[in-house]
Parts: sequence; C-alpha cells; structure tokens
Amino acid sequence: MGDFTSLPIPYKYLIGVGFFFYIKSNITDQERPLYSSKEYLLFIPAILYSILRTYWFILKVTGINSHIIFEVYQTRFFTYNEFVYLSFDLLLTIFAIRWLKKHGPRINLSGQKLKNWHWLQRFSWVFLGFTLCNLLHQVLTVVFQVQDSALVYAIVLLLNSVFIYWIGFIGFSKSDLLFKKFNIKKEKQITDTSQTKEMLLYTKLQKAMEVDEVFTNPHLKIEQLAAQLEVSSKELSRFINETHHVNFSEYVTHYRIEKVKTLLESPDEEKYTLVFIAEKSGFSSKSSFNASFKKLTGLTPRQYRQKFSSKKV
Repeated sequence: MGDFTSLPIPYKYLIGVGFFFYIKSNITDQERPLYSSKEYLLFIPAILYSILRTYWFILKVTGINSHIIFEVYQTRFFTYNEFVYLSFDLLLTIFAIRWLKKHGPRINLSGQKLKNWHWLQRFSWVFLGFTLCNLLHQVLTVVFQVQDSALVYAIVLLLNSVFIYWIGFIGFSKSDLLFKKFNIKKEKQITDTSQTKEMLLYTKLQKAMEVDEVFTNPHLKIEQLAAQLEVSSKELSRFINETHHVNFSEYVTHYRIEKVKTLLESPDEEKYTLVFIAEKSGFSSKSSFNASFKKLTGLTPRQYRQKFSSKKV
C-alpha cells in the first residue's frame, strides 16, 4: 500500500495562516472578526502545495514511481520550500503585529482585558522569534551544508517542541487567555457624538455669557455655571481651557472687561462712575477691577475713559 508518512497534508503552509487568523479573530467590530473575504486567498499556497503532494503521493502508493519523494529531495526542493513557507510565515506575522499596534488604541483595556491583550502581544512576538529561529536554521544549514546533521535536527526539534509545549501549557492552565474577544470602539460614532456635545456646550456657554451675562454676578462660581449648562464643573473647566486656552477665572474676567469697555464707550458713559461700571460688570472690588482692566488693556479704567473721550472730541 505504500508509505503513508508522505500523506499530502500541507501543515507548514497553514501555520502562519492559522496564526494570522487567530490574531485577527480576537478583535471584533460589531461582534464580527476584522478580516475580509480576500484574506482567505492566503490559503492558496497551502492548496497548491497540497495538490503537488497529492500527486506525489498517488505516484508513490500506486507504484508508478515509488521513489518520487527521494528524487524530489535530491533536487533540494524541500530546502527551498522551507525558505518559501518560513518567509511566508514571517510576512504574515509582521502584518499581524502591525495590525495589533494599529487597532490597540481603539480598544478599551482594563483589568482582565489588559492581561489578555498583553498575552496576545507576547504570543505574537514569541511566534515571530520562533519563525525567525527556524528561518535562521535554514540559512545556516545551507551555508554550512549540514542539512543531514542529526545534531542540528535535534536542536531544531527541541526548539519547536518547547514552543508547542508552551502553547499547550497556556491552553491547559490559562485557557481564558487564548480566546478573548476585544471589541473596538466606534471611532466615527465617538467622534461625532463628542463633537456634537462640544458644539452644544459651546452654544449654551456663549448664550450664558453674551445674552444672559451671567458674568455680571460678582459671586459667580464654576459650579453654578456648570449646573446651569448641565455639565460637570470639571468638564466645563476642561472645555474652556481647551477651547479658549484660559482658565475659568480668566475667561469670566475677559467678559467683564469687555462689558466695562462697552459702558465706557457708550454715549451715556459720563453718567456712570467707575465704581458703578465695575459693579455693573461683575467686579466685587475696585482694586481687582483696576488690576484686571490694566492687565488686559494696558491702561487704567480712568486712562481708558480719558483716551476714548478725547477720540469723541
């Protein structure tokens, strides 16, 4: 019946493909793995090699050419084949690691999920090292012509066995690490929601300051304004800082100074004392009013009034 050790099973071309799909299957979007139908083309090398081995197997078991495997071996086909499949595996591993780096920031990682993610990264790098070692072995065996060395074969077998048993140990002792799904955040949805929320806050804040003139309250606190805008004080503080590049106190002072300038430039400004204008604009004391006004305009309120009055004349 022939030697069944030469059964046409293309397992070598399935190792890298299996790793690639394993990595991708761990990250899902709307409960579906993030790989496309085109990526199933990665099975083509395994299919082609399987067809070739099936042809040899038929020749061998039917007796048409019982020495076909040895004849192919003499052509060094199997040596070149090792380079091909290992290079193929190496490329797939690099793509998988780059893919992990790309999608990592899009995943909420905390607690147990963080441990699972670290395992996925560690496993990827170990697989990369495993593939590089096997590729290096092929290079050395060709350079030093030790393809038939029992010692070299034993070392490679040992390294491969350690890798396989390590995976097996993880599978038995920490199986929860092996099959953990990570759902990516919907970036567009999050961005759109965030932008809509910020636009709404911007509109409400602008109305509160420019229409309602809440800054004219000398005792205005960020907690009060935040409650009026239906946001937390921390969120409002962050928004003002990121949007206007000032803190809450500076932001309110700016509006108060603009109110002062409006009153000083009004046709009826002579009817108002500076103290009245300060109070009307939300300043609680004359000293803070004078200091803030000069800091932002470079002039004292009195100098600003005189300068503006001279322009009217």
